[in-house]
Amino acid sequence: MTFSMRRFSAIFRKEVQDIKANASVLVMAVLPLVFSFVYQQMDGPKEQIANMVTLMALTMVGSFVQAALIAEEKEKHTLRVMMLSPASTLEVLLGKSALTALITFVICISNFAILGVIKGNMVLITLFLLVSIFFFLMLGTAIGLIAKTTASTSVVGMPILFVFLLAPMLGQFIKSDFVKKAINFLPTKHLADAMPKLLAGKGFSTVSGDLINIIVWCVLSIILCIVIYKKKQMD
Repeated sequence: MTFSMRRFSAIFRKEVQDIKANASVLVMAVLPLVFSFVYQQMDGPKEQIANMVTLMALTMVGSFVQAALIAEEKEKHTLRVMMLSPASTLEVLLGKSALTALITFVICISNFAILGVIKGNMVLITLFLLVSIFFFLMLGTAIGLIAKTTASTSVVGMPILFVFLLAPMLGQFIKSDFVKKAINFLPTKHLADAMPKLLAGKGFSTVSGDLINIIVWCVLSIILCIVIYKKKQMD
């Protein structure tokens, strides 16, 4: 089945209307910006703060908002209609993810602007953000597909998302070598390690391993999302 821009656009436009009417989603999207304004007034290295609010935007908006929107579609049974429609898996997943991806990217760049850290290797920073956003979107979509209701997205998703959000920040306080090694595999740990280097203007060679790690996680999340989607399509 060929990719249809018409079907993709229809799903995208529906997503715009759903987000505009969902107050909780809008609040969740604004929170990382609020934190940026608050932290901007505080002393300390702004690069580290940028790291933290970027991770917040990725988990809270890229994943949690996406999960809530998918779960809401399931409750309304409109997702079932899409699954049974002529729209392909790619059209549905991209149509349901494109707006959240755009919002997440704009929030991340806005956070950098608020904190005054738009500098360094912006091409690589953009690449890292896009790959990371795609990973969290697929993760959020998978969570939304698994959750039975919108309310249960918190039960299903929060433990997973908190691991990705907090592990890079709390890793230095953990004594267990096993847990430290596990944290070192997480994509958020590699993003947190790479971002200060990129903001300092370092080149690709210094962050290539970090990018490879995030890409691997991204591929795994795509596979997971498609497998769950196909299973739900057959239910």
